[in-house]
Amino acid sequence: MVFVVSLGLSAALIYGISDFLGGFAASRFSALQVTLIAFLAGLIVSLAFLPFVVSAWTAPALVYGAIAGVTAAVSIWLLYSCFAIGPVSLLAPLVALIAALVPVVYGLSRHERIDTVGKVAIGAVLASAALIGYTPGSRRTPVRSRALLLGIAAGLATGGYLVALDYTPSRSGAVPIVVVFIAGSLLLALAAAAARWRHSPARVPCQADVGGPPWQRQVPLILAIISGMTQAVADVMAIIGIHLGDLAVIGALVALYPLGTIMLAVIVNRERPTPLQFAGVALAVAASVALSAAPHAAGSCSKPASTCKAPRTGPIGARRP
Repeated sequence: MVFVVSLGLSAALIYGISDFLGGFAASRFSALQVTLIAFLAGLIVSLAFLPFVVSAWTAPALVYGAIAGVTAAVSIWLLYSCFAIGPVSLLAPLVALIAALVPVVYGLSRHERIDTVGKVAIGAVLASAALIGYTPGSRRTPVRSRALLLGIAAGLATGGYLVALDYTPSRSGAVPIVVVFIAGSLLLALAAAAARWRHSPARVPCQADVGGPPWQRQVPLILAIISGMTQAVADVMAIIGIHLGDLAVIGALVALYPLGTIMLAVIVNRERPTPLQFAGVALAVAASVALSAAPHAAGSCSKPASTCKAPRTGPIGARRP
């Protein structure tokens, strides 16, 4: 269980870093363009994992990987669009909480064998995610109904992404992640082509386009590429954690992704975390320790036999008994 929790926390931190870089790039380019660039970069990195992670090309891996790819592309696109409207201080914790509740509720409803201590720890992780993601903004700034709907949709799509990955066989390894980026890239490319056909430029004019050295104008592009690369690394960690452990556990831990965003905000923007965020970090650490120490047994499988994770030991991508 310690290894699974470590994978979940590592994936959350890397997801947060990816979101920070992607969000910065999205302030210079359109959300659609940034997401497409990130997915193409993520595809290259996910392909590089295949020689190192035991992976099998199976029909369930392809089908559920494609479903996950569509939901991932939609979720990131919606997330950037949602944050562009704001206020981020209220929308960020909302998206994180919904994204975590979907796999947690779904996993527990499938009778995953998590004891009482583990369930309490999962609840504490969800609470800490909300605290970490909250940043005090202007109370006079109302939440627009469009931003609220986009945030809810982004959270549901993100949670659905993890649920789709849970349906991939453990022996598929990194194959579903490769399919995720292929399907997502195709969907985003079609959306970009449709936007161009409607004479809606994919790129939004920005201050970086006016003057300045060439390298400075390329910074958003580079950040979008790095965002996709880091996302691919986090995706591989997440799917390995799902195959080795329980969806509810990984779903709750991935909700801590604001940790990575805050870490970069402190380093790059010299921001200072709020007392609530410090409390959230402390609660997250305590909950993760409790979750690591909680007894664990592989959950029962209520999925089709072809997609169930075989309880066997072995290389990365296999499930432990």
